[in-house]
Amino acid sequence: MDWVTAVIGFIGVVVGAGIQEFRIWRERRDKYKDMVFQKRLDAHQGAHYWCDRLVKSMMPHRLMKAEGVGVATREFWEAQEWLRKNTLYLDEGSRDKLLVFFLYVAETIMKYKDEGQRRNINVKEEARRLSKNGAAVLHSIERGIGFKYLPERKISSESIDAEELLDEAVEGMERIIGREKG
Repeated sequence: MDWVTAVIGFIGVVVGAGIQEFRIWRERRDKYKDMVFQKRLDAHQGAHYWCDRLVKSMMPHRLMKAEGVGVATREFWEAQEWLRKNTLYLDEGSRDKLLVFFLYVAETIMKYKDEGQRRNINVKEEARRLSKNGAAVLHSIERGIGFKYLPERKISSESIDAEELLDEAVEGMERIIGREKG
């Protein structure tokens, strides 16, 4: 009977050690999950920031000036560098939309770099495209991190305020045309 007590004691030690190891494993996993969520949240916030910043620098009236193209180009490369450092923390949808948006930005910058092409640009259409593309990326980013973690808000092309964007673009064009005539 002494061996039964010893076996039961041994089983108790093994079960106790197993429970302790399981608890430690869960704590590490939960800590890692919290850390990764914070990194994902930071990456999505950064993506939102860069998208918003690029939308502002890509406004047609700003790109009609050579210095505006230079600013947009610098910000584009800074955004590319940021993406290289944070791409793994973005969800697949946000990452894909952001990459497509970056291609749109690069294509648009190239169009505005050429002074001959710049004169033939339809500012209102460019402002609409910018508003549409920017809204799609912002929506994807917010959806990617999970709406349940964010304050309630609706993202649409109106949230970027397309009318304001168009008005600002037209005013900028009028100022540029006015200076060229004067």
